[in-house]
Amino acid sequence: SERQVLVARALEHLGRVDILVNNAGVEEIREYVQQDPGIITRIIDSKFAAPLQLTRAFLPHMLAQGYGRIVNIASLAGRIGLPYGCVYAGSKGGLAEWSISLDAELAGTGVKVSVVCPGFVANTGMFARKQRKAPGTLGVSAPEDVARAVLMAIQARKPELIVNPRPVRPLMVLKALSPGMAVNVARRLGLIKFLRSLASK
Repeated sequence: SERQVLVARALEHLGRVDILVNNAGVEEIREYVQQDPGIITRIIDSKFAAPLQLTRAFLPHMLAQGYGRIVNIASLAGRIGLPYGCVYAGSKGGLAEWSISLDAELAGTGVKVSVVCPGFVANTGMFARKQRKAPGTLGVSAPEDVARAVLMAIQARKPELIVNPRPVRPLMVLKALSPGMAVNVARRLGLIKFLRSLASK
């Protein structure tokens, strides 16, 4: 497969691989009932299946050398939910939970897995394509903030890093305790209205 070829070429040219960063981008903000089934498959494959398969391909090498850092880029959408981006949120949520689970499984091997969960990021992704500014309700991060979090994940070996200028863990806890209440908070903050407006473009 193409992924096995990638692994073989990386090892051939580099000799060893210490760091793997899984970051892929296919997204669509749209009512779920209107989403193209082909786009659904592409989102799941790029954001969830591909990181799992690439990690599986590189992991034996990292385990054999007794060292490795795997960093997966997920999203706050996968931790607190994202109306009008259900497939995106689902794939990112799955990626986050898989990352945390695999990190626990690999304890003591020298290989660490971290997941970086950015909130809204300015001047990139869907905001750049739709020429819209990200809402400031929960804060907006710069792409450089995400890059710094990746470096921190590699150096500090934390299982999860949240990238957002304002505290969002209380909302994550609320979502775990009461998804309905978390949705109500998101509605009051204007997030659902904003996402609905993006979906209509």
